Amino acid sequence: MIEVIVLGSTGSIGNNTLRVIDHLKTAFHTYGIAGYRNVDALIRQAKRFRPKYAVVLDKYLYKRLKQCLPRTKVLAGVEGMMEMVEDNRADYVVVALRGVIGLKPTLSALERIKRVCLATKEILVSYGTLLKKYLGPNKLAIIPVDSEHSAIHQCIFGKDYGFVKNLYLTSSGGPFFKKREEVLKAKIEDVLNHPTWRMGKKITVDSATLMNKGLEVIEASRLFGCDGDKIKVLIHPQSIVHSLVEFVDHSVIGQLSVPDMRLPIQYALTFPKRMKTLTKPCDLSKIRHLDFYAPNFNEFPCLRFAYQALKIGGTMPAVLNGANETAVNLFLDDKIKFCQIPDMLSKAMALHKPIKNPCLKDIKDAEDWAVNFIKAQV
Repeated sequence: MIEVIVLGSTGSIGNNTLRVIDHLKTAFHTYGIAGYRNVDALIRQAKRFRPKYAVVLDKYLYKRLKQCLPRTKVLAGVEGMMEMVEDNRADYVVVALRGVIGLKPTLSALERIKRVCLATKEILVSYGTLLKKYLGPNKLAIIPVDSEHSAIHQCIFGKDYGFVKNLYLTSSGGPFFKKREEVLKAKIEDVLNHPTWRMGKKITVDSATLMNKGLEVIEASRLFGCDGDKIKVLIHPQSIVHSLVEFVDHSVIGQLSVPDMRLPIQYALTFPKRMKTLTKPCDLSKIRHLDFYAPNFNEFPCLRFAYQALKIGGTMPAVLNGANETAVNLFLDDKIKFCQIPDMLSKAMALHKPIKNPCLKDIKDAEDWAVNFIKAQV
């Protein structure tokens, strides 16, 4: 029995992970769960899946969780996550927490040679340079959960990476693809109306600006050890082809499936094995066409910013990440307009003086600077 810890169990990825583990319950067991403030959800999950640990990141909610789960080891804060992850009986750690709060437990899991199923792209975007020894196209320490990076992993693992010419990340295009005139007047409900995926609010906003795809470009560079000029983005409204790999002989291998996050989650858990899933089969006879478009960088400047941040390197990706998350939160709080997000990111990047080979503190300081800079613009 493989014991799995789910960091961010109350979110969309976390809930789907618990469903997958339950589906594979003859081979996997939920050993620990952690969430931000949704105590009710943690209580329901703990009573259903009976993990050894339940962790709430908001320490003020610890007593309530403890009272409701007398048979569970209840902990709080990042310290609680660390204690849970460091338990020798835990085998895999699924990191699905938003932002970089999961960085320390991720590092701890890797140091203890536990498999990390990574769904939190911000960790690789901001701190990927610190994880270099665990990354590469044929390494097993980190298995990506993002559908696009899972697809690339499925296409290239075990192959000679020297034969790879380009990686292609696909994007649905979000709600404003071919509707750019709607951006200036876009309301929160318009931005959150994603045409394909049902996700958390922050990532849905990022999908509308294509920043989500930009962060995935940086993430792909970290995961697979390639320069940004080898990573391309394609708008693919059907969301059937999740990514493609082009080899030096111009042959292209892609991964196709119906859009369902339970598939890449299960792949990350069971790799290198394949097992029956909860997802529907991809009936190719009913797919009339597969469309692909090159993105317009002028219409989606956030995607351009991500390529620039990757090329500059150092602390610049962390600044982009911190600035973007803060700007998105301001938009969701109805304090800025949707169309203001790119302008704010551009200003932050223009003013930041990147540190070339940053340590952990340098990256954290750069990210904090970006957060404070964006807040000061309101």
